[in-house]
Amino acid sequence: MLAGMRITCVALAMLLVAILAGCGGGDGSSSTSSTAGDELTKAELIAKGDAICKDAHDRFAELQTTPPTTPEETATFTQQLIDITESEVSQLRALAAPASVKPALDDYLKAMDKNVAVLKQGLAAAQNSDATAYAKAQAKAVKDQVERLQLAQAVGFKECSRPAGTAPSSSG
Repeated sequence: MLAGMRITCVALAMLLVAILAGCGGGDGSSSTSSTAGDELTKAELIAKGDAICKDAHDRFAELQTTPPTTPEETATFTQQLIDITESEVSQLRALAAPASVKPALDDYLKAMDKNVAVLKQGLAAAQNSDATAYAKAQAKAVKDQVERLQLAQAVGFKECSRPAGTAPSSSG
């Protein structure tokens, strides 16, 4: 059973990284915040948002170089994914979006918040060595990936919620 759990954890963790690398993210060190009177143009918002998301892609890729092999490592790995995603959402929220884009950005951020909740379900499952519940959380993240991508594209982002290993679409 334990060997099966290790194999399942590795496979699911690798799938999770591939899916979540498209979530965007950042490490909080970026100076992308705007204050309330510094509304960005749409182009500035997209550029700053895509930079935040590219940083997350890089961090997710770095995590993927050492996939977890035990339930404990899977829990740590999932917590790191949560931290990256929460940082990304926080940085995107700090951007002063122009009124024309704010509703689309808000919809994207709500979808990202839902994804964090799913990740936390996966974390709890990993902490309890529950491979079945972990797999269900991964399936939910996969199922919702298309919606997050569409919402990111509605803002104008090209990097955000792009599945790992894919180039941004030239059509937007």
